[in-house]
Amino acid sequence: MTTTGRFTLPGEENFAEKTKELAKLWGADAIRNSDGTRLDQELLNLGMKVYSAYFPTRAHNEWISKHMDETPQVYLMSERILAHEDQVQIPLMDRYFDQQLRPNRDADPHRYWEVIDRTSGRVLDQSKWSLDPDQDLVRVTEATPMHEYTASFLAYIIWDPVEMYNHLTNDWGDKEHEIPLDIYHPATRKFVMDAYRQWLDENPATDVVRFTTFFYQFTLIFNQLHREKLVDWFGYACTVSPQALDDFETRYGYRLRPEDFINKGSYNSSFCIPGRAQRDWIDFLSDFVWENVKTMVDMTHQAGKEAMMFLGDQWIGTEPYKPGFEKLGLDAVVGSVGDGTTLRMISDIPGVRYTEGRFLPYFFPDTFHEGNDPSIEGLDNWRKARRAILRSPISRMGYGGYPSLAAKFPKFVQTVARIADEFRDLHDRTNG
Repeated sequence: MTTTGRFTLPGEENFAEKTKELAKLWGADAIRNSDGTRLDQELLNLGMKVYSAYFPTRAHNEWISKHMDETPQVYLMSERILAHEDQVQIPLMDRYFDQQLRPNRDADPHRYWEVIDRTSGRVLDQSKWSLDPDQDLVRVTEATPMHEYTASFLAYIIWDPVEMYNHLTNDWGDKEHEIPLDIYHPATRKFVMDAYRQWLDENPATDVVRFTTFFYQFTLIFNQLHREKLVDWFGYACTVSPQALDDFETRYGYRLRPEDFINKGSYNSSFCIPGRAQRDWIDFLSDFVWENVKTMVDMTHQAGKEAMMFLGDQWIGTEPYKPGFEKLGLDAVVGSVGDGTTLRMISDIPGVRYTEGRFLPYFFPDTFHEGNDPSIEGLDNWRKARRAILRSPISRMGYGGYPSLAAKFPKFVQTVARIADEFRDLHDRTNG
């Protein structure tokens, strides 16, 4: 039975000796840096393939902090406010996390926002409402008593949602919040491409660039309690900007409404049947994303490195099952394995040389804490994935997070060793 290969190990700083032990035990032939960490030179010298996570649209606060009108934006719906008289005040940020989101007070609200009588479904005339930018309130006049009203508004995303999740989960304290960038703006797009070109020059030890991911985050909005309020892994809510909306109108001949994104508060969940506007927006955005992904992939290959896409985080607009995906030239796709369904979503992707699964649990303190047994989740995750692997195998497996946490749980360490050997054994017995 093969006992090495097909395994990617997460690494972190100042943990080289134990990481080498884990690499030997788990048969790792590749190592990658985890979010917020770098690999020590001692790990780079082990002779394993080196993956480097690269975030095109975050971790560049020196640029975006001077261009805060070029962060990604999202259409949000306020809470439903019941009118008791003919005047209504709608607080925009009620039950949203103000460290993640800030209303866009720069673009004309009467051009890009809507106020809706949700009881009747009627969109209010622009003369019937106004924005108080100092208090982030929408004031409605001539309201109908006992009707509910909402404001649909554009908001800047001012804290990268995934870095925010990691920050809060791992209690990173006063670590600087990473502000996301929207490359739809030409100046920011040029900055992102120039920064990547420089990064390639400065990282000769990297064999595989693990794009995590590209430009637009799936829908991940937190509430005032710092918890998930809206989550849709397939959602396109966080992809808008006034310029993109105007360009869409020029190209398609009709103008999108905020309601085309909000959809009465469902935000076009994948459980809803998509309408024409949603499908057109996906095509519009994907064309833009693919053009710029191809630019970054070509730069990667010119530097002598492989280009791997993580099917998560800022993956929106890449759509691996959309016709033409193979033209991007990506070498590989890696994704998080939650069960057999998500494994097949990765392993069935056409047009790449190999696929890789990141198994659970993630080496984070929400799972790796005193009194818990992470091996239970590890085995459950593996059993669900194994059946799918027998039908359509991924080429490689691995884990994510911080190995210093996993190393504190010997039973889990041995469980991963058995899973890794079984994964390789399946490949040996079936020739892939």
